[in-house]
Amino acid sequence: MKYKLLFLLKYPMTALLLILLSVCLSFCLTSSLGHAERTQDNICCFADTIKSAADILNNEFTCPPTTANTTSATTTTTTVTTTSKYEVCEPERLAGQSPNSKFYQERLAIAGDSITLGLCYYGFIPNMHNIAADSVSMWNLDYFTFDLGGGEMGMVDAIDYVHPRLLYMSVGMNDVNLNYPDPYVERYREVIEELIKRMPDINIVVAAITPVSSYCNVVRNDIIREYNAALKDMVMDMDLPQVVFFDTYSVVCDNEQNLKDDYSSGDGMHLYIPCYNNILTALFDFLDTTDFKQRLGG
Repeated sequence: MKYKLLFLLKYPMTALLLILLSVCLSFCLTSSLGHAERTQDNICCFADTIKSAADILNNEFTCPPTTANTTSATTTTTTVTTTSKYEVCEPERLAGQSPNSKFYQERLAIAGDSITLGLCYYGFIPNMHNIAADSVSMWNLDYFTFDLGGGEMGMVDAIDYVHPRLLYMSVGMNDVNLNYPDPYVERYREVIEELIKRMPDINIVVAAITPVSSYCNVVRNDIIREYNAALKDMVMDMDLPQVVFFDTYSVVCDNEQNLKDDYSSGDGMHLYIPCYNNILTALFDFLDTTDFKQRLGG
């Protein structure tokens, strides 16, 4: 009896409900005695009472939200969609100072020549995101294949196999002495258009050819600048929000428009670790000025 009283005190609405049901049930039963024709009406009345009781019980046992003497924190969850299991890969060496450096670097795939290959060689890009090799150029691109686990493939097929949404392309150091700006950018554009056709959600950074040191006699920086000017015009002419030109040349050159001495790996052409670190820092700062992060789902 004691526990029944405590229950009724704890849930007063329930107690009222039980009394109401008892009275209603008694009324329905006594009223129906000798009055058969009103039985149906009494049953309907009883049914309505049951429905009201159910509503009361629902309110009684449903916990209302607590607002007094509490603090709440809003958590924003960003859902990042990926296009392949290879899209996001963690590199061995982190670079860049922007707030989003890690986000970009984990998604960055590269395609190009030996200059570009250094990003993978020094651990800034994982092997699975590397589609770069020695001696690659636009004039001989069709002769090179890459094996990322799916067999030997050409550059476009290999990029499609990885299916990145952020691609850094840097091809041209091997074109400067063996090609001309017009056919160079024409082939470059064909490759980009084919990539976009296959992967409409890809975002491409077209990087300028880097300069060489003042003592390098293999290529000339004034010719490199001609190629870069043609490359920039090509990107502007394409006028696609998912394709941007990144002026790598200006990032690594000195006041005389030559490669900074401490950026060379020794031959005056290939780059060393500090140079790649600074390139990626500048690249990620540049990407923060675009909508690429949003395009990548970040």
